[in-house]
Amino acid sequence: MKKYILLFISLNLLVSCSQNEIDIDNNYSFDGRGGIKCEVDGVLLKPSTAIIYGNATLNSDTTTDGIPFMSLSFHNNNQSTGLGFQYIRIFLNDVDYRDDLTGLIFELGSEENNESYGEYGVGEFGDGATNENYVGELKVIFHDVDERILGGTFWYDVENSNGEIREIRNGEFDMKIW
Repeated sequence: MKKYILLFISLNLLVSCSQNEIDIDNNYSFDGRGGIKCEVDGVLLKPSTAIIYGNATLNSDTTTDGIPFMSLSFHNNNQSTGLGFQYIRIFLNDVDYRDDLTGLIFELGSEENNESYGEYGVGEFGDGATNENYVGELKVIFHDVDERILGGTFWYDVENSNGEIREIRNGEFDMKIW
């Protein structure tokens, strides 16, 4: 029994130390294992630790109309923040991962206008998203098409259902596209 507990703890430490340690600068080596992080109103937000499946994803797919898109998201369920469940999601509309995206900047606007957009939520899905008044951007710094690795930075503002403005800043990511 002690062996299983030690194995469990070792795996947990291995997983929690291997992601979200990114600090993108000129010397950063993108390898798809850096994870994702950002600040929400000045407080650092990282994905919660997961043992088997990570909760940070970078997906590529197509809509039912055949339009390619990418979705970058993570959540944190750490009760120590006092906020409970929080999530970040960025949706890039009409973007194909098979094209080299290096150096492109995606404006985050309104989902209602079929634009790329960013979301932030606390406690429940759909709490706040970018729109005509509150916008942002995602900048692709690195893209290895063959290895399906994408890295960059992001920021955006959202207004939640209570009229409060949330500032998502200093977002960084280095992830594999699935």
